[in-house]
Amino acid sequence: MLRIEDAMTRKKAVEFIGGVPAGTVNAYGKWITAVKAIADSCAVTGRLFSQSEMCDFLTVAAKGVDPKRTGSKAVNDATFHIYVDIMENYNKLNNAVKIHYPRVIIDTISALDRGVDTRGEAVGVYAIDRYYQERKQSAPMEDPSLIYTAKAFNETTRPPVSRSQPVTFNDELVVSLMHITGRTRKDLESSLAALQSIDVKKIKDLSSNYKRLQKYTKLANTAGFKKEVEKDLGRRLTDNQLQHAVNSIRKANSYIENVLDGKFVPHGTHGINHVKHNLEYGYQLMGLMEPRKRRTA
Repeated sequence: MLRIEDAMTRKKAVEFIGGVPAGTVNAYGKWITAVKAIADSCAVTGRLFSQSEMCDFLTVAAKGVDPKRTGSKAVNDATFHIYVDIMENYNKLNNAVKIHYPRVIIDTISALDRGVDTRGEAVGVYAIDRYYQERKQSAPMEDPSLIYTAKAFNETTRPPVSRSQPVTFNDELVVSLMHITGRTRKDLESSLAALQSIDVKKIKDLSSNYKRLQKYTKLANTAGFKKEVEKDLGRRLTDNQLQHAVNSIRKANSYIENVLDGKFVPHGTHGINHVKHNLEYGYQLMGLMEPRKRRTA
């Protein structure tokens, strides 16, 4: 249907689909799973779509949406707006965005159909437009060779945590998180105790810098954001780094909640959650979170 004749791209798509767990297919459906494999294979082989081919890809991907949902005005409007955006803006994009565009499309279609993208990130139907725009912005920051296949999103049980010693956290962190999340002390203590120590440390870093987080959140959509962040850091950031930083700031509260709930499930051949990884990189750029491995002089 997509008229992709490139032998390497087709071969890669078949390889990727062969490695998808049955639970993922059951959760997302065969159509979205297959189109996702094609999107990944195009990114890996560097296969760029023309504007008309991208419109065809959207049409084919949208065929995977449940017919009961295609009658929804919100779903139809979202699909139409993506089509218009492709017609008006796709040819203006650089190749770093275009190579990931099929992934952006299938993630958005999956969110429309299942309420969750193919990386396991929950997305409400009325937040689709914002998700789509943010997904386009974050696309150039991804490594095309990273193939991710989310676990079935209805797997709600946490994997057992393996640790040699119990995780420790102080009362100050709990009180701070009570203020940030509105959760009870008992709930927070239970959530923190279930985390790996490295994640507790990351939560603590953001909690300690919450005033800066709030300041940056207010400035995220203004020209003053760049000036304020660079003033605090004492150094300049590239445009790519600033995009990363803005995206992480916008999702700070969501990041904290998802870490506490254990929703960032590692997946794919690399064993990491790419949404979590990308957000943490943004916090590290701004000095809000300490990198896992510090270089010594």
